[in-house]
Amino acid sequence: MSRVRALNRAEHATLRFDRTVVGASQRIVQIGLSELALAAADMPLCLAKDANTGRFNLVALVGLVEPINLFVHDRRFHATYCPRALQLSAFRLDQNGVAGLAVAEDDPAIGASGDALFHDGEPSPLLTGVAAALETLVTDIGAARDLVDGYAANHLVRPLDLVLQGDDGRDHAIEGLYTIGKEALMRLPDADVVRLHRSGALASAALLTASLAQVERLCQLHNAAGRQPLRITRLSHDDGLSAF
Repeated sequence: MSRVRALNRAEHATLRFDRTVVGASQRIVQIGLSELALAAADMPLCLAKDANTGRFNLVALVGLVEPINLFVHDRRFHATYCPRALQLSAFRLDQNGVAGLAVAEDDPAIGASGDALFHDGEPSPLLTGVAAALETLVTDIGAARDLVDGYAANHLVRPLDLVLQGDDGRDHAIEGLYTIGKEALMRLPDADVVRLHRSGALASAALLTASLAQVERLCQLHNAAGRQPLRITRLSHDDGLSAF
């Protein structure tokens, strides 16, 4: 559990933020709607159900069987695109904190190196930029939820059947992820398809399903790190099983 506290001068005056550092323990990261095409160039994109609301979130899969971000090496993120939630994981919005922020004191990007959070006791311009970036991300994640709500309303969301196998013959099922059912999409009435197309949701659905090919890249990264090799044995959606 992260130690998240409202940002204050008394306790955080000497802290610095190294924006090049990314934590390595996250396997799934939430993304906003504007990040969909960028993230799809590197990682598989899926849907995951929010345990509190039951709504589906748009997420990027950055790890497989272990709680490890496979794109992180030497505390740096090695991919074409790094999701904004990973870039900003050291901070939260908090109206009780300086600049409207809270800080995750144990985040690897927070420490003695990088840009200072305060200069002579006053908040640095960095904090204003971080707060604005977080507000933008919150709005963007909301737009992603609205997109996925539309898929759910059209009964297009299907469980993702993803199973990997190690050299020892043991199967590893990656559970709790969802995607768009291609056959369900093809069965939609023409008017609904046109509506999804004009809203941009049809193109986004195509990106989501196409990005699943990046699971193979995750396997390559996993295997290259010297872990027990994994291979994909099943990667599909069950179009006979609705998520509702």
